Amino acid sequence: MPLTRDAELADFDAAAALEAAREAAPEDGVLSFVEFTADEFRTLYVADEILDMYRDEAHLQEHYDQVLSHLNMDFLERDAYEQTLLPNAGRVRSIITQMDDMTLLRVLYGDSGLYIALAPDSPIVPVTDAVEAEMKRGQAD
Repeated sequence: MPLTRDAELADFDAAAALEAAREAAPEDGVLSFVEFTADEFRTLYVADEILDMYRDEAHLQEHYDQVLSHLNMDFLERDAYEQTLLPNAGRVRSIITQMDDMTLLRVLYGDSGLYIALAPDSPIVPVTDAVEAEMKRGQAD
């Protein structure tokens, strides 16, 4: 059974963004979904195939703590591109890391972001667009 938790950090409806990502990706395309700020993160969803890689939930959390403790760097990278490197190119929407067995998509919006691990065949742009629509909707409410 997948790990699921309620959203608490983002200033938009992260649960709705998770559902939008799952609808935009192929079946079982979303492997992990985490909301984050510059100071903290909260895992909202981890698929069974990822859970099976760990001894238990504590082991998973220990690894996620190690990997995700660097998410604040995404905001620094965003600011560097928007303010210094390419200020005329517009807003940084996402940061993508493609690996052999997964794609790591970080979608940034204001002071919050989403870290989404996708199966390698998942479409990046439709997932990004779906998630951003929910992020914007949450800001408008």
